[in-house]
Amino acid sequence: MQGDKICATCGQMIPSDTSECPICANGLGFNLRRETLLLLCFVLLGVLFTATGFVVKFYHAHEKALAEEWYQRGEAMLAENKPQDALTDFRTALFHDEGNARYQLRLAQALVASGHLEEARTYLTRLWQTDPASGPVNLELARLAIRRGDVAQVISYYHNAIDGVWQGASEQQRRHLRQELCEYLIEHGRRTEAVAELMALSSETPDDPSLRTQVGDLFLKAQDYDSALKEFRRSLNLDRKQAAAWAGAGKAAFEMANYRAARIYLTRALDLDPKDADSARMLEMTDRVLEIDPFDRFVSTQVRRRRVIFAFQHALTRMEACAQTHGEDLSIAPPQTELQKLYASALKMKPEMREQILRRNPDLIDSAMALVFQTEQVVARQCGPPHGIDQALLLIAQKNGVPN
Repeated sequence: MQGDKICATCGQMIPSDTSECPICANGLGFNLRRETLLLLCFVLLGVLFTATGFVVKFYHAHEKALAEEWYQRGEAMLAENKPQDALTDFRTALFHDEGNARYQLRLAQALVASGHLEEARTYLTRLWQTDPASGPVNLELARLAIRRGDVAQVISYYHNAIDGVWQGASEQQRRHLRQELCEYLIEHGRRTEAVAELMALSSETPDDPSLRTQVGDLFLKAQDYDSALKEFRRSLNLDRKQAAAWAGAGKAAFEMANYRAARIYLTRALDLDPKDADSARMLEMTDRVLEIDPFDRFVSTQVRRRRVIFAFQHALTRMEACAQTHGEDLSIAPPQTELQKLYASALKMKPEMREQILRRNPDLIDSAMALVFQTEQVVARQCGPPHGIDQALLLIAQKNGVPN
């Protein structure tokens, strides 16, 4: 309308017949209108923010669902022993959920299984740097170090895994890991470290007969026969019907040259398991040792003399047979070879190998047995591993501290 003008404050039209803006003149009305507009703006922003949050949340949920779907595909491939095919699935899962440590660990495991060791090590090292106390990550690093032959790293990572954090881990799992480490150390000739770990394993093992038997078997492998026997005895105190524990105790006693105890254990083992061929062979050798050992403190002096004469005659026959196999003439004078010298000594001593002479001169017993042991050792080196009585004589020599 002509003559109308615009209010400089609120922007409304001022009628020509009015000198001031009717809205601005009414301050309360203007303020109410402004507050309403501001409220509507805030409501609109809230709606937009909520909608945006919902969309973002939906997107992330969708990404995680996709990641989990690809992860499960990778798991299926690993279950089918197809680690190479699993790599793509795990990589895709990580594309949708980049920071998921579980996916990264499984990818690293698939990389190891498919031979990509350096790439696997990169992933595992990254995971370890993020969480150095992770039990699973340290275990994978230990097994990777085994492939590389890095013994120091194997030991370090296994210790970290044993003491590390496991989701729902049990003491049984930790014992299993220490057992793995013990077996590794034994296989690589680290006997001292293996025995130390076995001592820790023994202290952690509950009084379960089968578990005690397992620990005893590991002590046997580590050649700590005294500790092995103690473990088997603890196992038998819990359950005396364990054939494996009786057999293990028999072997430990046998290796310690405690043949009388070994005979008791091995006999009981065969009563419970007649098909135990190893125990049967060991029992047979035990009986031979007990039958011919002249140093057995439980036999009379008369029996001792007879055993010395038998051992001497047997060693002499064994020496003659060995020389014949090689075409060696033992009667050459002066003697030149080791066998010829032993044979000459044996012929010189042979007339004295009678009970009457040994009764008058008991010191001959030690001299005769020293010659028997030396003969058996030389013949074993030149004519092959001993069997039967020859093996028993060498075991008696070992029991009495005769050096090889």
